[in-house]
Amino acid sequence: MIRVNGISKTFPSPRGVVPVLRDFSFTVPSGSCFGIAGKSGAGKSTLLSIIAGLQEPDEGQVLIDGTDIFVLDDRRRALFRNQNIGFVSQEQSVLAHLTVRDNVRLPAFLGDGRKRLRTEERAEQLLESLGIGHLADCYPAELSGGENHRVLIARALMNEPGIILADEPTGSLEKEQATAVVEIFRALADEGRTVLMVSHDADALQRCDEIIRI
Repeated sequence: MIRVNGISKTFPSPRGVVPVLRDFSFTVPSGSCFGIAGKSGAGKSTLLSIIAGLQEPDEGQVLIDGTDIFVLDDRRRALFRNQNIGFVSQEQSVLAHLTVRDNVRLPAFLGDGRKRLRTEERAEQLLESLGIGHLADCYPAELSGGENHRVLIARALMNEPGIILADEPTGSLEKEQATAVVEIFRALADEGRTVLMVSHDADALQRCDEIIRI
């Protein structure tokens, strides 16, 4: 479950402080898929980044399955995120010196060592589900932008997180690929995980249980 309580965030500008989020609250129950929609610049990506613990709010609280993530120090928050949250953002990139398979396996090597024994099988299952299993031994430079984006999605799911946060997950994908990705997220929610995605894609938002508009 994701619980957001009274989140506010401002950014400095040459004209003064600009409010981006004001006293924003909502709850995403476990086993559901929620969408976030709104105009460009409304603060959607900022909100998702705060929920992921990558930015701190000026005010407010984020509870992930009961854990107040901003009570944790930076190291513990990063460990918590790696173990519990799968995050796909527009700013992320694959690591050029690693194969596709090793890019996907990376979160497991940063987290619980007990999971490492089955990382290769898990990585290959994820790549197959996203239609790029045949690219496992390739390097990112050999892939298209859409293919690399699917690698990022696979990497976010590597540790089987209970929480999945996705910022425009279908933005760089063709319609068939986008549909497949959304159906994966829908299936994860149906299995009991919590999915929250920012999207301009009307088809993706239709598969959500509820849409939060900001």
